[in-house]
Amino acid sequence: MKSPSNCASRRRFAGLVACAAFSIAFSTARADPPKETEWTPLLDQNLSHWEIWIGVPNPSVTVPGYTPAADPKQSQPLGLKNDPLHVYSVRMIDGEPVLHITGQIYGGLTSLKEYGNFHLRVQQRWGTAKYAPKLDKPRDNGLLYRCIGPHGAFNHVWKHSIECQVQENDIGDFFSLGVKAEVACKPDPDHQGPKPLYRYTPGEPLRLFGGRCARGADYHELPNGEWNTIEIMAVGDRSIHILNGHVVNVLQNAQSKETGTLQPVVSGQIQIQSEGAECEYRRVEIQPLEKFPAAYEALFTATPAQASPAAK
Repeated sequence: MKSPSNCASRRRFAGLVACAAFSIAFSTARADPPKETEWTPLLDQNLSHWEIWIGVPNPSVTVPGYTPAADPKQSQPLGLKNDPLHVYSVRMIDGEPVLHITGQIYGGLTSLKEYGNFHLRVQQRWGTAKYAPKLDKPRDNGLLYRCIGPHGAFNHVWKHSIECQVQENDIGDFFSLGVKAEVACKPDPDHQGPKPLYRYTPGEPLRLFGGRCARGADYHELPNGEWNTIEIMAVGDRSIHILNGHVVNVLQNAQSKETGTLQPVVSGQIQIQSEGAECEYRRVEIQPLEKFPAAYEALFTATPAQASPAAK
């Protein structure tokens, strides 16, 4: 028979060993920081991270149960969670979800969450179909971010936002959809037209853009049917558009009067456009971004003192 004192000693020793093991495991877990390469996927079969807003159908499109106004300008958008023609859908291709956008009606696939500092990465490729009113235009789409305010605030379709243009031969251009920003740029010498078109050029003075686009420095788009990798890095009121590993545009001092007074725009939702062309996205993923990597931070060379009036 074991003595009570020996049993008590063994119990105390076992308890000390268990406590020490727990302390080591807990301290190890706390000391292991999250991997910087961890990405959160935003695309699944049920579009569970998104909601759909569909705009006004073109007169050439018949939508069951929808009656356009006599004056097309007075027609109402289909609105939220009303996508009878399945402009947005998800297909499983080679075991992974692929977002298919018909482009038949203008619309926006909107993230349920707002994002502040982030790195968004997607793969995109063009389909073949095109729809009015862009039958004779380049295939067009767009990634909108810093989306604020109500649905349909811009052109009865999209939120006020910054657009990373996704258009044939122009991926990465910057359009202001109600959120302005400054770009270091100079007039594009190759542009033909009565009004100048500006192209992002590192080291040039900043120019505030509100509507008119800032063209990219260079484009590296793959042939139609192949997957392009498009990235958006956004920290505070600054952001960078990247196509297939090449910087296309660098924006800073994002701002809006959405609340009545001019304010920096440092967070918002993300929208994926439908804009008259068949398009697909896959591997839509996001991760937090505390600061730009050094090589990208160095691109912000112009200063606010150099800013000139908004481009017309």
